[in-house]
Amino acid sequence: MNRASMNNPARSRRSLLPALVLAPALLIAAGACGVPTGEDSFSEIPGGEVLFDLDATSTSTSSTTTTTTLPEAPTTTDPEATTTPIRLDPVEIFFLSRGRLQRIELGLPTGFSPDQVADILEAGPPEDVALDTLIEKGLIVSSVESEGVLTVDLDREIFRRIASFDQAEAIGQILMTMISSLRRVGQVAFTLDGVPTAVKKGNNLLADVGEALSYDDYVVLLAEVPASPRTTGTTVAPTTSED
Repeated sequence: MNRASMNNPARSRRSLLPALVLAPALLIAAGACGVPTGEDSFSEIPGGEVLFDLDATSTSTSSTTTTTTLPEAPTTTDPEATTTPIRLDPVEIFFLSRGRLQRIELGLPTGFSPDQVADILEAGPPEDVALDTLIEKGLIVSSVESEGVLTVDLDREIFRRIASFDQAEAIGQILMTMISSLRRVGQVAFTLDGVPTAVKKGNNLLADVGEALSYDDYVVLLAEVPASPRTTGTTVAPTTSED
C-alpha cells in the first residue's frame, strides 16, 4: 500500500471493495468449470441426446493393402528356325528283277564316298519296290579307289553263302552300282579278305585273278539293255564319166 493510501483510509477502502466483490464470483465459476474426478463424477448420456452419431460402433476394419506390380517381362521373339536343305546327288543302285539287274535312282549328300554307296546297296531295295538283292549286310568290307580302279574287298564267309550260279549277278550288282554312281571309277577289281580273287563275269566265264572289270562285262545282265548308238551314213550315188 502506497503512502497516499495510508494517509487516506477512505480511498483505501474504496479500492479493495471491487476485489472483495469479484472473489466469491471467481470461486463459484472455478467450482463449476473444474474437471471432475472419480467414477462418481461421470454419468451416461442417453443415446438420443448424442450428437453426430458419436456413439456409432464401427464394425469395419480398415486395412491397407500393398500391391506390388512386377515389371512385365520383355517379349522375346525367337527368329524363325531356318534349315538349309541338304543337297543330294543322284546315285544309281542296282537290284534284281527275275535275275536281271534293275537300276533305281536314290540320293546321297554331295561328296559321298564309296562306302556310303555300299551302305545303300547293302540296305536292300526300298519296301515299296518289288526288287530283290543278293548283297547281304557286311559283304562289302571296304572300297578303295586308285587311278580310276575301285578295289572292293569282300567278306569271304558271306560271299561263299551265295550260290555259285548267282555269283555273277551279285558281282554285277556291286560293279554296276559303283561305276554308275562314282564318277572317277571306270573299273572294279575284287579281293576276298584282302587277297585278290577271280570272280564270274556276266557271261558266267571266270575272270582272271585280280582282273579289273568294266561296265561292259555285265551289260548282258541288265533288265533293259541300253540301245547301241546308231551310225548314220551318207549314200553317194555313183558317178559316170562321159568319154
